[in-house]
Amino acid sequence: QFLPDDFVLRIDTAQFDIPVSTATLDSIQGFSANYIMFGYNNDEEFGYTKCSGASLIAPYTDSTYLGINPKVKSIYLQFSIDSVFALKDEQKYIPQNISIHKLIRPLDSTKVFNTSLSELDYDPTPIHVGSPVFFGDDSLKIYLTKEFGQELLATTVCEFDSTALFRERINGFYITTDEPEVGVNEGRINYLPINASTIYIEYLLTDPKRGFYNKDTTITFLFGYNYAVNSIKTSSKHLLSESTEEKLYIESLDGIKPYIKAEDLKKILDDWMMDRGLSKENLLIARAAFEFPFEMTSKDNLEISRYYPKQIYPCVKSSDANSSDFHFLSPLPEIYTNSYVGEINRSSKSYICDVTNYIQKIVKNDSFTEYDNVYISPILSYIDSDESQYYGFDNQNYKRGFLNGTG
Repeated sequence: QFLPDDFVLRIDTAQFDIPVSTATLDSIQGFSANYIMFGYNNDEEFGYTKCSGASLIAPYTDSTYLGINPKVKSIYLQFSIDSVFALKDEQKYIPQNISIHKLIRPLDSTKVFNTSLSELDYDPTPIHVGSPVFFGDDSLKIYLTKEFGQELLATTVCEFDSTALFRERINGFYITTDEPEVGVNEGRINYLPINASTIYIEYLLTDPKRGFYNKDTTITFLFGYNYAVNSIKTSSKHLLSESTEEKLYIESLDGIKPYIKAEDLKKILDDWMMDRGLSKENLLIARAAFEFPFEMTSKDNLEISRYYPKQIYPCVKSSDANSSDFHFLSPLPEIYTNSYVGEINRSSKSYICDVTNYIQKIVKNDSFTEYDNVYISPILSYIDSDESQYYGFDNQNYKRGFLNGTG
């Protein structure tokens, strides 16, 4: 009783119903250090998803001399597929028509978004021979045109020694599929790992210094060098609605997501502080969390295991330095210091995301921009070679689910 009021630490807890709408994104990061994605699916409620991908070609060897006027006998591309995703098990082995195109523009540093590649970036005439069909196996062999093989056989010793120099002439491949009208919950998305596919060229080598005249020889090039840029497009915009009382849709990639505005949170917190006679100067948030419950019965368990995101977290939008029209999403930085980072909990039937620092900043600040608003997004977590854990926006797995609405 001898202390002034501002020396007394008062502890309180509060729970609020958050106004949540839904939103989609005009662009997301298409850059991937893991996979080239191609394929399609048609979700019953969320709609159609289409994926195509581009990556680089690089020589396997250096200081290689291909002789005088080497002539292609045959050339083929050997894919090594890591995995596939299908909405139904029986769709994992459906036939898909594959198309390989030569990039006519380089994959430079500006092409990092799912909307970065257009028809202007690749030759519309495919460079494969025949009509390749993929049935979802772990490998695929596609024969390419001899004309493209001759382009690769024009590689100089200097280009073999310098990947950068090689890339000035050979830009890489763009892989896509047709877009058939598939039925509900049909289709398949294929994952081609980076640095895992090979171009084989059988050719005739002539090198008088070594005594070779039209000698049968094979040389290989790597496809999928270093990284990929995936063109990914979902069609769930038809689900956008300001009314979210019944349920909230959440989808990975550039699909629909719960959307929370910072100014709405500010109003809730300001009203709460006013009711309790508090001010932003003397309020310290010890812990704050978003909780997103969902419905689950025993019969839903398989669907939730397959389709629902394993982890969701608030992500904020950032602008590309080169264009304000392109954006990418990243989890709030505090994800690395929190205990609850949005992992699915089937026991509590909810996702819980600690957001203490984010809420503290909203309490302290008075003005906000769209870059303070959060998209509740599926995210990826992975561990690097140094055993360090990293988190990122999920731009490679197709996941979707239904969260309880605000009502």
